[in-house]
Amino acid sequence: MKIFSNPNAKLKSKYGQYQIAVLGNIVGVSAEGMADTEAIARYSRDMMDVINQFGGERWAFLGFLYGSAVLTKGGEEELQKSIEWRVSKGMRLGALVIGETTIESMVEAQFGRIYQKAGTQLGVFSDEDSAMAWLEQQGFSASNTR
Repeated sequence: MKIFSNPNAKLKSKYGQYQIAVLGNIVGVSAEGMADTEAIARYSRDMMDVINQFGGERWAFLGFLYGSAVLTKGGEEELQKSIEWRVSKGMRLGALVIGETTIESMVEAQFGRIYQKAGTQLGVFSDEDSAMAWLEQQGFSASNTR
């Protein structure tokens, strides 16, 4: 994941199931494993700290999911609230790389449903380069420095 290895990225969190990094106007998250309500609530609090630094400016989400990467029912409900809050704080769209998940169709359906309910676009990709190219086409770049 190039966004996490870039020396200009600001690593914001590194817990057992996820990492958060900011580079330019892209917030990157790497996550693995099943996530329940508690895990998503902790992650959402960390994301609030990161997102508040944008001061309402527009930004994009870039997620990397690995392994089972599914949400429990409670986890999905908690993430729905978090995504809706993010949209209110400047998130314009999301890109999700799911090429390393074990159940891609389920992950894609679950996250697609969340983003649709939040009223924002989600691009789903099998590799990082495709996701980054799409984000750049949409006006977001990891080369900008904050």
